[in-house]
Amino acid sequence: MASHTELFLAVYFRLLALTCSSRKRTVQRVLSGYLALILGDMVIQFWHYFGNGWQMTNLQQPQRQQFNAYAKIIDAMSVAHLLAHMLMVLQALVLRNRERRLLAQLPTMGPPSTLINVRLHATLECALIGCAFTMGTYQSLQSYQLMPNLRYFYTSQAVRARYLQMALLVVRLDEQLLALEQQLVRGRRSSVELRASYAHIVRLARQLSRLYGLSVLIMNVLCIGDFIVVCYAYIILWQLTNMNISWLLLWETIYVVLPTLIKICTLCAVCEKCAKRSQQLLVVISSTWRQEPGTRPGLTRIQADEFSLQIMQNSVQFDICGMYHLCLKTLAGMFFFILNTLVTFLQFVQLTKQQSS
Repeated sequence: MASHTELFLAVYFRLLALTCSSRKRTVQRVLSGYLALILGDMVIQFWHYFGNGWQMTNLQQPQRQQFNAYAKIIDAMSVAHLLAHMLMVLQALVLRNRERRLLAQLPTMGPPSTLINVRLHATLECALIGCAFTMGTYQSLQSYQLMPNLRYFYTSQAVRARYLQMALLVVRLDEQLLALEQQLVRGRRSSVELRASYAHIVRLARQLSRLYGLSVLIMNVLCIGDFIVVCYAYIILWQLTNMNISWLLLWETIYVVLPTLIKICTLCAVCEKCAKRSQQLLVVISSTWRQEPGTRPGLTRIQADEFSLQIMQNSVQFDICGMYHLCLKTLAGMFFFILNTLVTFLQFVQLTKQQSS
């Protein structure tokens, strides 16, 4: 079952053009051609956006200046998602060999608890695909724009799936830290082997940050933008138009906000768990010296101190372009920024309404 879940997610990420790395050269060439076609189609979409003057073609009420501004913001967010997906596809093409070498050094996911979480996320992705296809088809029947709607949902789905892709790699790296901790407790490896294994894990964490750091930074910016735009949409529809909030608009809001929230929380949680796992090694090293001399692992006091110093100087962290680390503190900072922005915007709308009245 574990292999089936991992295989499903691997195929899913490849269909979304997020990766084209493979151990087989022939498969990698075919996937590279597929990503090149997707990239060409996105360039054509970008050209169409540019040719239409960055405006929505199905705007129903263009008379209001505020509603026009809202439409331009929505269109700009669509273009931002498109550019982010283009960057991910281009990165997957250019760095496919580096990604293949990184994946070859990571173990498979083994513990049942981890596999249950992976299955839940796979189920969530299937539900999102069904929702995207249903909403795209329903909106296409109203506006007769099937392909643009499907392309938009495809792009947004791919951009948000990047969170899950990186989270699964962090989980696999956490498996190596867990195995190292067990080897340290059992005392079956020498100090040199343990320190070399830990240095290898730190090097993999840095490679992971370099490969996916820029795309995660862009996604965090888009996540903040999505939250603000959704709330801005409700304010515009309630205050400036006579349009009622329909179930379709509410469902679109849930589709945009809730999955993104779940994925970014998952990514920050697994990154913090992996970082704390490295700090747990310090506790394990110090606790072994409280045991009886005959039951201690095969490390001398000097070797244990050197290993502890190595862990403190080179802790496992997942930094984003050298700007900040992925952890729950970062997630809280994002929410505070969104909250402050929305409060400021609500005050501005209320002040504008009072002046107009």
